[in-house]
Amino acid sequence: MIHILDTQHLGRPGIIASTALETDDGLALFDTGPESTFDNIANQLRKLGFDPRDVRRVFLSHIHFDHAGAAWRFAELGATIYVHPRGAAHLIDPRKLVASATRLYGDKMEQLWGKFSGIAPERVRILEDNEFVRVAPFEIRAIATPGHASHHHVYHWNDTVFG
Repeated sequence: MIHILDTQHLGRPGIIASTALETDDGLALFDTGPESTFDNIANQLRKLGFDPRDVRRVFLSHIHFDHAGAAWRFAELGATIYVHPRGAAHLIDPRKLVASATRLYGDKMEQLWGKFSGIAPERVRILEDNEFVRVAPFEIRAIATPGHASHHHVYHWNDTVFG
């Protein structure tokens, strides 16, 4: 079963979503939303009968904070984070990404995006174009789709595409 989770970014519905897929090995999450919305996502998971620790895998479309900002929170709970090769280093050490965004957002950074932390390298898994990840009963394929970001993936399984 697929669940669309509204992050309620800045207290507003319909701005940023995350998608949860039930698998035989817990949940797979597609994008996390910003860290500032982690509690909202966690509460929605609980309403569905899950705990945030049930998220075993996070597949990121790209590493911008509105899509991947809370990935480190799920990694701290044990999830493996799947990402395009160009995004992995920024997940492990987000300092350059944070510095760049701070020039743009200034003192609104924490309000908009929350807190930032690196992800342990052993929790980050690079996915190349057309690489498959077996997550029973699914085979999830990463497809490189550069455009909005040079490090963008969409994910395909069965008759579903996420990106």
